[in-house]
Amino acid sequence: MLKLLRPHYMPAFAPIILFLVSVGSIGFALYAQYVQKLLPCILCLYQRKPFYIVIGLSVLALLLIRFPKAARAIVYLCGLTFAVGTGIAIYHVGVQELWWQGPAMCGGVQSGASSLAELKAQLLAQPIIRCDKIDWTLFGITMPTVNVFFSAALTVFCLIAPSRWMKK
Repeated sequence: MLKLLRPHYMPAFAPIILFLVSVGSIGFALYAQYVQKLLPCILCLYQRKPFYIVIGLSVLALLLIRFPKAARAIVYLCGLTFAVGTGIAIYHVGVQELWWQGPAMCGGVQSGASSLAELKAQLLAQPIIRCDKIDWTLFGITMPTVNVFFSAALTVFCLIAPSRWMKK
């Protein structure tokens, strides 16, 4: 019985995995931010964007699963998105390791204040989160470093999955 059902659901395997992994990653990031109180820097927030994009793309791939070429193309697009995410994570690791300087927004406040009093109020209300400061490690490995390998693995998955599980 399982063998009869399996070919029917295999084309949806990759989009479902991409959706669950992306939602789980965003959930973990939000948990770290709001429950563990690990405030993200601007590069941390940029690293989340590919996961948000892949959530939308994977839902679109699931909706278009009856059109295998379109669904496969969307999964390849997810791979490209994760490749960009890998690049962002590598850049963040470089900033943390002081290999290069981060963007101007790292550790600064982008203000639209029209007076000195408004600027002072904004500075006092907003914590300054530096991109080169390491807040969390697991066995000496920082979160952006974990994201480099995680995003790279997801890129490879997206490049393999369409030819492996999504063919008709």
